[in-house]
Amino acid sequence: MTKISRIPLRTDVWERIFDLFIETLADLKDKQKFAAFVDDFFSPTEKIMFAKRLALTVLLAKSHDYQSIRQILRISPPTIAKMSLKVKYEGKGLHPVIEGIFKKEAARIIWKEIESLFDIPTKGSLRSPESFKRRISREQKIAQLKSEF
Repeated sequence: MTKISRIPLRTDVWERIFDLFIETLADLKDKQKFAAFVDDFFSPTEKIMFAKRLALTVLLAKSHDYQSIRQILRISPPTIAKMSLKVKYEGKGLHPVIEGIFKKEAARIIWKEIESLFDIPTKGSLRSPESFKRRISREQKIAQLKSEF
């Protein structure tokens, strides 16, 4: 559990520093800069905790049960329950993020399917071994993405 000081900050100070924190995160639009910031700013434990919470919210949105989430992410039932309540009743900030993740996954599936439509055979053979291997690889990738989605 993360520890904070028992001495509370003044409200105006808290609002200023939290606003600075949010602005800083919002300004980091480049993935590499954001990753470097996260590596420098958060401890390894905090990074794991935040990544697991995000994965937890996605799994909850996909209607996974508590037991499977617990086995996959190694998270305690109270943590799952707490995040489940946030997703169901509070999640004003979580819902757009989860929807964005789902849209990216759906787009990946669509692009893989489109890619398979435009597989042009090599010269001299309509069914070359390379074309067959690419088609099988794409079909496996599409099936994997759909099962994860």
